Amino acid sequence: MKKLLVILGAGSSIPVGMPSVSAIDALMFGRSDEWAEEQRLDNYYRKTWDAVESYYAAASPSIRPTPNFEKVLGEMIGLAHWMEPSPFGHALRQLIAPDGQPLGMSFNSGAYAVTVSVTDQVTYLLKKLAEHMRGQCDAALITAQAGFPQYKALFNRLRTTFDVGVFNLNYDTAVLTAWPEAFTGFGSSGQFDAKAIHERSEWGFSYHLHGSVHQSLVHPFGDDVRWEEDLSGTFFDGHQGNSTDRRSDNRSFPKTSLIAGGFKLDQLLVEPFQSFYAALIRRVYEADAILIGGYGFGDTHVNRALLNRMRQPGKRPPALILTYSRNVYPMEFRNDEWGMNVNISLHAPTGFRKPGHASPPDIDELVAHDGFEVSGLHKVAIWHGGFVEAVRK
Repeated sequence: MKKLLVILGAGSSIPVGMPSVSAIDALMFGRSDEWAEEQRLDNYYRKTWDAVESYYAAASPSIRPTPNFEKVLGEMIGLAHWMEPSPFGHALRQLIAPDGQPLGMSFNSGAYAVTVSVTDQVTYLLKKLAEHMRGQCDAALITAQAGFPQYKALFNRLRTTFDVGVFNLNYDTAVLTAWPEAFTGFGSSGQFDAKAIHERSEWGFSYHLHGSVHQSLVHPFGDDVRWEEDLSGTFFDGHQGNSTDRRSDNRSFPKTSLIAGGFKLDQLLVEPFQSFYAALIRRVYEADAILIGGYGFGDTHVNRALLNRMRQPGKRPPALILTYSRNVYPMEFRNDEWGMNVNISLHAPTGFRKPGHASPPDIDELVAHDGFEVSGLHKVAIWHGGFVEAVRK
């Protein structure tokens, strides 16, 4: 059978009850307020969000990114690194503000006060995110969602036609609820099996590239990750305080069960994430076709893996994007962040049409007639009608 590589973003699991990025943004605001009140410190998350929003506001509206929780957490990691004393912080601080403090923020006294406080809030928020997502992932809750029958039918039909391998950028269990037999990279006793991933020739897998609600750090130090089947059990999602791991340029990252925020290549340096990412590089070259569902094209490490494959000379696999679009320009005239990242990642800069027509389509009309926007030259098609709705076609 032909091999189908599936990449899933947050939009793919919204129909089965999982939160959108904007919903997680709201959650992070609330949890950051809790942390600030408990610690009797400034809410560094909110103040970093305001700074990011103010910075973006100076850009042209057509290319202006929208702030989200991942961007803000990444900037907080950058701030913690910037403010750490020599030799672990950022040397450029000597050129810009050697003795300066972050504007509009107050901290306790001490050389490491900024680094410790900001990192502590990041760790707290990541732990709360894991707890929240776990509560959303009860199998009974997912299967009761109106979109689940379509979701399951979509994967059943794909698996009837292809050998399927999934790289899930989400933390949820939607895919595993629809496809419980998929190989996750963890053994029956919960241990991570990197060797099995690297030696595996068959497909039939579903890897959580950025972590899963089933993953828990191993006590007492959190250096390893294991799989806990029972979501109502006890999980260890990370230490608060100084339990961190140094990666490139001496950046210090919290040890947590999930990956979120910036500097993802650094975060992917530890297992199981490094093996999953290595598998993505290999499988994208093995794939006969690629399906991308509900993905905002905001992860550079994923985009680059696609681009490196698609720009190779010779035969390239066809790619299909399943997304939800309303009242947007067709790809030929679209110059927003999503459209530009699609063009770059799939090496498909032009030529999108409704099949059989010479001019770019009206997207709302295309959706109304269950049509696809297609670049025949680059073998890329886009379905704008929603993820689970694509089961109709």
